[in-house]
Amino acid sequence: MLSHATVAAVAALFAAAAPAQKAESVSFEQVVKQAGEARDQNRLEDAARLYREALRIKPGWPEGWWFLGTLLYDQDRFPECSDALGRLIDLKPEMGLGQALLGLCEFNIQRYASALRHLLEAERLGFGGEQQLQQVAVYHAALACILLQDYEHAREQLIRLVQSTDVPPDVYLAAGMAALRRPLLPPQIPDSDRDLAAQLGHAVVFELERHPEEAARAYEAVLAVYPKAPGVHYTYGSFLLSSDPDKALAALKQELEIDPDHVPALATIAGEYLKREDAASARPYAEKAARLAPGDFAARTAYGRTLLQLDDVEGAIRELETAVKLAPDSPHARFALAAAYTRAGRKEDAETERNAFKRLQKLIDSEKN
Repeated sequence: MLSHATVAAVAALFAAAAPAQKAESVSFEQVVKQAGEARDQNRLEDAARLYREALRIKPGWPEGWWFLGTLLYDQDRFPECSDALGRLIDLKPEMGLGQALLGLCEFNIQRYASALRHLLEAERLGFGGEQQLQQVAVYHAALACILLQDYEHAREQLIRLVQSTDVPPDVYLAAGMAALRRPLLPPQIPDSDRDLAAQLGHAVVFELERHPEEAARAYEAVLAVYPKAPGVHYTYGSFLLSSDPDKALAALKQELEIDPDHVPALATIAGEYLKREDAASARPYAEKAARLAPGDFAARTAYGRTLLQLDDVEGAIRELETAVKLAPDSPHARFALAAAYTRAGRKEDAETERNAFKRLQKLIDSEKN
């Protein structure tokens, strides 16, 4: 994953940044020298053993944890690698490359939530110019989101990926699984569904790359072959919302003919009616979505906004407060709750939510740029 030059360069940075200290014991210096020689000679087992010995002498040595972690990573010894890089991050939490490798190790031992946390932190900190590692990290962050059934954030990661690199086949499959809202890795997709996932993934990638005409043709081609496949009409309808809302609404309702309990379609239909200030039409869809998925912040937000348009201010506040608890980082839920508090005359609460909305929206805008 990382070149020998990069591994050595990072170690040199550790040494340059280290404060002046008393000379280490001769035994430590000897072990470090032997470990470096073993690493340079590609004697990985010996090198790992010697770095462990050095770290027993000096456990606060970040360079040693870095070398040990990368050696273990190159040998696919992911549980041990995770432990070593965890020690490194305890000492150097600001190290993006360490966060990234730790996240990849955790992904390989199916600690998906922790892996996602470290991969996102690596993205925030930066990858030190390691473009290949960055692409691998972003891809695995998208996969972790899919496995955790956080399909909206998976889409955000896929946007970053397809805009920065040529798209390999597995990315199309991952995009297809995110669109179908199925928590599977590309190798886990049944043979019967691989063509659907690949075709739908191509349409999604065209959309993410901002090629709307190609995306529309690709979506229509998928529907021509798979008109009854769950999730396809919803994905197509969501794509059409900004360009042809009437056609989008029809596609979303077609999704409900296939799956009447499709919560995202219900919430999205409600949202479209709310844009048209038609809360009466929105209500049955929003109410059903909130009932089917009480832990889904988007459904609760849609229902809260619907109740607010229908002048049920207290009911709206209950729904929107729940939505904010479920997703405190959602600017949309914060904005809607601020509006509800304003209608209720709760000025201080409304101001708090407006400030939270502005802060979150500013953060989102900065990440886009």
